[in-house]
Amino acid sequence: MPLKLDLLGQRITEMVQASAAEDRGRWVERARQLLDSVGPEQLRAKLEERVVRLPWLVGIPDGGVNGAFEVQECPSSFSVVAADGSYIAPDRHSPFRFYVLNTGYAVLTYGRQPSAVLDSSAQLYFQEQDLYLDPLVRSAPVEGARLSAKMCLAEMRALLEAAERVEGRPLVALRDGSLITWGLQTEDPAFVQERFLTEFLTYLERFDALGIPLVSYISYPGARDVVNSLRVWLCTQGDMDCARCPSADVEQFCRALREIRDRELFGFLQDGERSDVFGSKSAILNRYGLHRIHFFYMNVGGEVVRLEAPQWVTGDSQTLRLVQALIYDQARRSAIHPPYPPALQEAHEEAFISGSDRRLVQLLVERSLAERGFVYSGSAKSGSKRRRGV
Repeated sequence: MPLKLDLLGQRITEMVQASAAEDRGRWVERARQLLDSVGPEQLRAKLEERVVRLPWLVGIPDGGVNGAFEVQECPSSFSVVAADGSYIAPDRHSPFRFYVLNTGYAVLTYGRQPSAVLDSSAQLYFQEQDLYLDPLVRSAPVEGARLSAKMCLAEMRALLEAAERVEGRPLVALRDGSLITWGLQTEDPAFVQERFLTEFLTYLERFDALGIPLVSYISYPGARDVVNSLRVWLCTQGDMDCARCPSADVEQFCRALREIRDRELFGFLQDGERSDVFGSKSAILNRYGLHRIHFFYMNVGGEVVRLEAPQWVTGDSQTLRLVQALIYDQARRSAIHPPYPPALQEAHEEAFISGSDRRLVQLLVERSLAERGFVYSGSAKSGSKRRRGV
């Protein structure tokens, strides 16, 4: 039965009206004025010297807070390497428990000898050691956040291998999404984190050793790290108890800041400009050591995106300028608006698993069973989803 849209129409209108309130722009402008007035060193000290744990993620400024850095010219020749991935998750309605990881990569070279290398690789995992992190007792199955982490590792491996094959410099390695392994923060037991992080950090070490800047690209970011830092700056209480805020004006402003995202705060950036660099306070980054992830925002021409990179990338001014220049060049070569890096788009196309491909994998499983004399009819629920009951 189709969705009864008439039941949702009024609520949709109310939702849009609430998010498009007329005074939203006024609060964003006030937030930018606050950003201009903040003392970076004082803010850094207030954030790092707190005894009470902060209730939100915040951005620790590496230097300034309200800078706008112009983009530099690109080198005459350079390469951009990107990787992406997709998967077929284990299906409890299948006669076998398995999953498929498909990684795609793109190597785009510009300049005197332009070229493009596009490829993908698919792997099917079905053995016990692939399906469970502890195969002896079949605990910690690879699904959900763990499967996403497995996909992340496959993407990193594909990205590194593609980058290692590139002849000549400079080049930048791009991946879509965050370099902060958020999904591992809530994993218990601890060996789950250790299992994935050990390999993940090995890839970061290899990129560092090769001198290849690794950057993650986050389109339409929903993060509020820097805005949350402004909320801490406003607060006069040590315990951040919003219910006991002594100032009505501060409380109203703070509540308004809760609805503002960093991409709006840095909407003052012009095409090609980037913001200052900030460090993330995500708890999982305490395990990253020298590869702790920092971030900044950049106007790629129609959109303010979030870029994340290890501190050995953001801490080197020359490398940071190169990253900014090559990513903006990618944006200018994009065929869509707002722009999206062609290297990432091509990698995504290589990695994408279509609905027909997913069905074909299942048919191959059923055919292989039939060739060995087994007839698999599937579960009743699975069959009901393939056909209409009436």
